[in-house]
Amino acid sequence: MLRTVDVSRLGRRSAAAGCALLLACSARGQTPAPLGLAEALRIARERNVDLAAAREGIEAARAQQQIAAQLPNPVLTATTNKIPTDGTPAATGLGNGVLDRAYDSTVGLAQLVEIGGKRRSRRASAGEGLAIAQARLADTDRTLFASVVRSYVAAVVAGEAARIGRESAESFARSARLAADREAAGDISASERAQVEIAAGRFQADADSAQAAFRAALRSLDALLAMPSGANREASDGVDVLLRIIPPPDLAADDRDVLATRHDLIALEAAVRRAQAERDLARANRIPDPTVLAQYERQPPDQRNTVGIGVALPVPVANRNAGAIAAADVALSGARRELETARLRVRSELASTRDALDAAAARATRYANDLLPKAERVRSTVEYAYGQGGASLLELLEAERNANEIRLAAASAQGDVVTTRADFGAARMTSLPGSRP
Repeated sequence: MLRTVDVSRLGRRSAAAGCALLLACSARGQTPAPLGLAEALRIARERNVDLAAAREGIEAARAQQQIAAQLPNPVLTATTNKIPTDGTPAATGLGNGVLDRAYDSTVGLAQLVEIGGKRRSRRASAGEGLAIAQARLADTDRTLFASVVRSYVAAVVAGEAARIGRESAESFARSARLAADREAAGDISASERAQVEIAAGRFQADADSAQAAFRAALRSLDALLAMPSGANREASDGVDVLLRIIPPPDLAADDRDVLATRHDLIALEAAVRRAQAERDLARANRIPDPTVLAQYERQPPDQRNTVGIGVALPVPVANRNAGAIAAADVALSGARRELETARLRVRSELASTRDALDAAAARATRYANDLLPKAERVRSTVEYAYGQGGASLLELLEAERNANEIRLAAASAQGDVVTTRADFGAARMTSLPGSRP
């Protein structure tokens, strides 16, 4: 069982993982606003561009459903014939001075009638398009959860690294000042003083690099949350808090349930059904659709008014939609192949996230319960011995650098536990309690 409290100083200080930013802002009289993981997830779901695009995809799919449900509009025609062009009168007398124009007027109405299940196939395709869009929205939310956790933990661990680096740099800067005094007193040589100054410079360079990595991690988190880069805030949840927020997952989960309910696979299954509907539509388009005609014709002055009906039907001689059918068959085969490939990928992902979770937990436990306490004891012992003249400067520098490396590795291992738990949960569609919209 992982005991995070055994990580020296991590439990007490990891909640201030953004302290480098805190100190920088305090120097300007500002206090960064705390940003917890739950708040980061809320902001991501409000502002993330991928999630917004997925929501728009649902609206577009609903519009396509509306289009697919619409019937073809009828065609109304009105024509006038027998208009004289030679100047002769175009009217006849009806008596009592009333004239009637001798034009022929025809009004017709044509309606295309779709047969062969074309409209049904279009509606089925549009319905599956909506199912795809909805599944993609849920899957985007699933992957966004893991991405936010991963980016947040990176910022926390980078802040911890910056803090450790800064503490070491400050410690060796004091040692360098003391070394100058000891050289003046004749206790150490100029070479030893130079070695202390070199070590202090290296630790300061490491601290500067860690601070730059911390700022880069914050910018990555800002980009994921679609927030202005460099805003005055800090990641306030330390690793110990995150380990409580994201508890150990249920390792007894059945992978078969995941394969039946993962939203990316649901989207691909709907894509297969949509491809089948598109193929059915392509085959149905081989059947010509008749157009039903009806007209009314007025033929003054000596002909009776008449009505007529008719049917127009394309003759499929040169084009039987063979190309569209072949393309639809290929698209269906591709959709099925993509689904099978995705199922294999998900199975691999389920296994790899489980292995990564086990490895991260074992690594963090070893650092917390074994390596870190030993490194701290060695550092303290060598530091005391050096003060008493029983250890060399090189031994002190080596002990200090080794202790820093172990502290950084322990913090990184704890962060890996959080991220692998998040990845494991995302692979199985579980996340923070109540975090799903």
